[in-house]
Amino acid sequence: MTGSNRQRKHTRAFLFRGALVIGFLLGVLLLVETVEVYRYVEGDLIREEAEREADRRATSIGRTARLATVEQSSNLGPLLCEMAQENPNQIAWIRILATDGHTIAASGGGGEGPSYSASALRTLADLGRAREWTAASGPVLVVLSPLRLRSAGDRSRSPASGATEFLEVALHRKGISINFRPLRKGLIVGVSASLALLATVVVIRLRFGDYVRGKQMEKEVAIARQVQLDLLPAGNSAPGDVEFAARCIPVWEVGGDLYDVFKTEDSETVFVLGDVSGKGLSAALLMGLVQGAVRASSTGDAPLRCQQVAGQLNRLLCEKTARERFVTLFCCSFDGITGTLRYVNAGHCPPLLLRGQDRVLRLDVGGPVLGMLAAAHYESGEVMVEAGDLLVVYSDGIVEASDTQDQEFGEDRLITAIRRNWRRPPAEICESILASTKAFLGGEAPQDDQTLLIVRLEPQAAMTTTARFGSKDALSRVQ
Repeated sequence: MTGSNRQRKHTRAFLFRGALVIGFLLGVLLLVETVEVYRYVEGDLIREEAEREADRRATSIGRTARLATVEQSSNLGPLLCEMAQENPNQIAWIRILATDGHTIAASGGGGEGPSYSASALRTLADLGRAREWTAASGPVLVVLSPLRLRSAGDRSRSPASGATEFLEVALHRKGISINFRPLRKGLIVGVSASLALLATVVVIRLRFGDYVRGKQMEKEVAIARQVQLDLLPAGNSAPGDVEFAARCIPVWEVGGDLYDVFKTEDSETVFVLGDVSGKGLSAALLMGLVQGAVRASSTGDAPLRCQQVAGQLNRLLCEKTARERFVTLFCCSFDGITGTLRYVNAGHCPPLLLRGQDRVLRLDVGGPVLGMLAAAHYESGEVMVEAGDLLVVYSDGIVEASDTQDQEFGEDRLITAIRRNWRRPPAEICESILASTKAFLGGEAPQDDQTLLIVRLEPQAAMTTTARFGSKDALSRVQ
């Protein structure tokens, strides 16, 4: 990493941490402010509303008494009861108290109220503040004020020091606070949002390292994907006497399928397609090892080339990998001069050799999968190729692709797709098969890597059909 890149990285990290600190402080500030407002609403604002409501009740009682020419407060009992019954959810009780604290008149529930001395009564009435009291019906706010039974023209409030009677209004706290329900709900949402913001900032700070490492891993996987693609030969080309097309579609960013096409020193063309157990990076790493080992092992005598590749690769995998890691492989070499195709199938899906549209040969001679049995023996199959023969090599991700009904694509559908396009160039046949597989899957995602290799074989020498299918033809035929 250059100095400028390192500096930019440190600057970005510093700015990110600074943004987290600012976000955390703003979250704390928002939380504190919201809690303070909530406390103000639950405390002062509700008390102030209770005091205003008590004052309205006192004014209403005085006005009603004047209109009814009631001069004795002891006669106001029915009025107090009627007022309390009209607003039972808000008014707990209303009492008229004498200067010595005894009750002159009261609505129902007045007996739950507190007792007062003469001095306390005047002091509390002078303050006119709502006080908390716990009654049998729940929390109430009690407000004391001088009782005003004066002429209609006198609107002044009598000072408590000169009052001879006092009015006590007890209001249910719940009945008062219901007026502030939307505001309280908004404050609760604000507190929750503040806590969520703080939690988010903390989680981001704790998980930031994992996030950065994850992004770095994504970049590494993208690079690994490109490296893997670079290891594979061009998807369609015509090296010498063969024309082929190939596609490898990993289910993840990188996969464990591989294919290769290359020329040997004696001008034979080697075709390889393998499937490493598992998926992802671990399978991709083993895939690179297998591909390199196949090329390195393909320098032997032509008749035994594929057999030697399978044996050497099997021993290497048994020594270097765990038993749960194995590889299925199909390796064949084509001699365009003699028209001979020699192959070894190491536990792989049998490739198909289509001769015209009516005959299908399965190439299944070989041995077990690679990397499981160190002493495994591999047998080489041989077939004489006719002009126009089509070789189709595929991984199990093609035939085992399952649709929404859990039905597999299968070999029969693969053969049908090949026959529909048999006369087309390999590239078109390859794309048609993959399109058929995708259409069969419907909305389901592939569960395994899909790799396909299509080769049009054209031998240079002319041979009769009888000569080409002799005793060395180790093939099983499928009609």
